[in-house]
Amino acid sequence: MSRIHILPENLCNKIAAGEVVQRPASVVKELVENAIDAEATRIEINIGNGGRDLIQVVDNGLGLDQQELALALQRHATSKIAEIDDLFRIRTMGFRGEALPSIASVSMMELVSKARGSENAYSLEVQAGRIGTVEPAAWETGTRITVKNLFFNVPARLKFLKAKRTELNHILERVKPLALIHPQIAFKLAADEKVIFDVRVSTLAERIVAIFGSEYKDKIIPVEDNRGNIKVQGFIGNLDLVRVARGEQYLSINQRPVSDRLINNAVYQSYKSLIQRGEFPFYMLDISVPLNEVDVNVHPTKTEVKFNDEWRVYHVVKEAVGTGLRQTLKMMPGYQNQPRNVPFFAPVGNDPQQTSFTGPAVDQQGISPPIRTDEESELLQKARQFSQVLDRGVVAPKPQRQTGGFIWQVHNKYILSQINNGIAIIDQHVAHERILFEEALHDMHENQGSAQQLLFPETREFSADDYSVLVDIIPSLNNLGFRLREFGPRTILVEAVPTGMRGGSEGAILKEIIDHYRENRVFDYSPVKRLAASYSCKAAVKAGDPLAEEEMRVLVDRLFATENPFYCPHGRPIIINLSIDELDKRFERH
Repeated sequence: MSRIHILPENLCNKIAAGEVVQRPASVVKELVENAIDAEATRIEINIGNGGRDLIQVVDNGLGLDQQELALALQRHATSKIAEIDDLFRIRTMGFRGEALPSIASVSMMELVSKARGSENAYSLEVQAGRIGTVEPAAWETGTRITVKNLFFNVPARLKFLKAKRTELNHILERVKPLALIHPQIAFKLAADEKVIFDVRVSTLAERIVAIFGSEYKDKIIPVEDNRGNIKVQGFIGNLDLVRVARGEQYLSINQRPVSDRLINNAVYQSYKSLIQRGEFPFYMLDISVPLNEVDVNVHPTKTEVKFNDEWRVYHVVKEAVGTGLRQTLKMMPGYQNQPRNVPFFAPVGNDPQQTSFTGPAVDQQGISPPIRTDEESELLQKARQFSQVLDRGVVAPKPQRQTGGFIWQVHNKYILSQINNGIAIIDQHVAHERILFEEALHDMHENQGSAQQLLFPETREFSADDYSVLVDIIPSLNNLGFRLREFGPRTILVEAVPTGMRGGSEGAILKEIIDHYRENRVFDYSPVKRLAASYSCKAAVKAGDPLAEEEMRVLVDRLFATENPFYCPHGRPIIINLSIDELDKRFERH
């Protein structure tokens, strides 16, 4: 018997499915792209149990007639290419004819369709690749594809699927770029009969606001540039939309969502002098290039492309984004040397003169004389608030600040303090982060986070994926001192915030917590510790924030009372100690 043989069709489809259908999100992507290619003006997506039980995509596109319906389930059956030259001028989202048979081979599928202009509709059922017969059906113009029990016949693949919410987030990651790229198409996405978003036909700016929330309306900057046969258009975000986690960066080539590290870097380079390392601006950009100058057939999922002249595209994108930033720079919040991140202190009283501090303040150049300006009252009030936040009982101390010893702030970043055995240099941000981290853990374990009620509760709207993360962590946030509850689709009602957190910034702080929480999944934290680390990082004073003398003393004393004053929750060092013995050696004192 020959060792070489032809694989059966069903096995070929399953192998193809392994490349094309990696998880429910892959199915959604392929079906939605087919609907876009069918010239649909409305696409509805229904998900059940994260896509395991149900994926249904309904469109009002061109539809299929009786004969086309049967052909659509054959491998490499396509209406989008006919000859080899077509591979070098691809206009459609899909073209290989592998998606439907691959999906059908690992699920139970039903297709119902009515061709535009036809009087009759037809249906077809497929179970694990076994194609039934085409039957008459009652349906309107367009196509409805229903996929049930995904991977039911491939248990090895099924066991690798994640939790329902995780799979739904992956689906969101695939649908959202398509909805942004095609504002001329109405999109509706529902999961377990709950609408996640339902957006009408609109402009791109309106679509961005509809998906991400009303706060984006006045914070996106239009970008449009033509250089030869390359055109860049779309929107970038001002500094208020900078996030500390990736996820709101959208790039498309000829209206095809792609991932391209070089082109992404072109955008980041334009922002380089405006944002810090580890920060990511919002952008939604489409690059139009001649079809014969880009190859989209370099990856099975078509998420990567290859340009004939990628560096030319790079420079055009960089210049286009740079021009957009330069034209609006003076209008961008936070640019005129104003810090975007400030300490989160709550108002306490109206008379800052009740407490008198005379310690030194600091400017950006180093140590300066005592403050003798109107800013002093604000710093004094902040010091009182800072003390209230930090002073929560007595914990056995580790190192000790020397009573009456000097304490200075250097470059609004480091605290120089005299301790019993020498000098300590302390990073003010990670020091406060360690304090808040331990307090947050205690509050969440004891369910006794101190809250300050907002005079007027605030509603905050989030993007669908941010909202999904936030809903998961609301119980723990409430234990911290927040008072949050769901208030309609993608909207949270904020009734209270932790004592000591600056009022009026609830939405921004919650977004930063979401980003940090999402990013810190790579750490070996329990969910509670991960949330505590996220909150403490975002609520801590920042490098660049000036502190009054009493603020520094309270901070150092409270740090030395923590269980681990030497490292922040992420492992960064907090203190550098210079002992008297080491100083004597440096100065050659024997």
